[in-house]
Amino acid sequence: MKTGAHPPPTRLRRRRLAVFAAGLLLGIKPSAHAVTNVLFSATQTTNLVATNINSDTIETAGYRFTLSRDKLFTGGYGLTNPIGRSLRIQWPDGLEAQAITTGPNVGTGARITLTRADGQPFDIRRFSFRILGNTAGAGAMLEIMPLVNGEDAFPDPLMYQATGFYGQTFTNVTPELFGYDAYKFKLYMDFALMNLTLVDPSPPPPTLAIQPEPRGFVTLTWTPDTGTKWILQERLSLTAGTWTNSPSGCTNPVIVPATLPAKFYRMFN
Repeated sequence: MKTGAHPPPTRLRRRRLAVFAAGLLLGIKPSAHAVTNVLFSATQTTNLVATNINSDTIETAGYRFTLSRDKLFTGGYGLTNPIGRSLRIQWPDGLEAQAITTGPNVGTGARITLTRADGQPFDIRRFSFRILGNTAGAGAMLEIMPLVNGEDAFPDPLMYQATGFYGQTFTNVTPELFGYDAYKFKLYMDFALMNLTLVDPSPPPPTLAIQPEPRGFVTLTWTPDTGTKWILQERLSLTAGTWTNSPSGCTNPVIVPATLPAKFYRMFN
């Protein structure tokens, strides 16, 4: 029967085996909801993982941001020594992208590419960005192109309003940004991401199974093998008591005795 948030464990019927006397039941505690990450915060660390003449790649909370930076800017007409442009939005207030004004990539605008460090897909549920220039006269739209396996997901990027004055912040709720493995942001002038709500879709839970062994033992296995992400738990009652981690922990498979007292097992993460 279902208890709390757990689905009903399934009794695995075996021919006249001590499993019945031992009361072995198997079940799965479903993965909690997908993990939600809210950026940016002073409690989150940041690391510079790559840099080149026109970009920096920064990692925080398991996500990577490749940000365009105007590093070849010389300071004005007639000056030849690259000094770059200073950032107006500093971590942890946000992450700034600069339009490229000098060098081989001039005219490509301000860009941010967002991925997970492990390359897995994720969702952008909500984001805020700030324009660092005036766009009220000409108008502007922030472009976002989702990617799947390195390829554009759509013929044209998705557009988000960016018409306003220096320092204006725009917030968007974005259920359409769902399940892609990268997102490319672009605006023709400097802007900064100020806040993001990101969701990592959870993989399905493993399947727990029982296999009878000689001399009053059974083997518990689960697929796929989840390493240390899931742990075997046990208790003496289906409906009462506290689930405790099995001494076998994350070991897969594990052999347990099919003897009294009754024991119930589940997977937990």
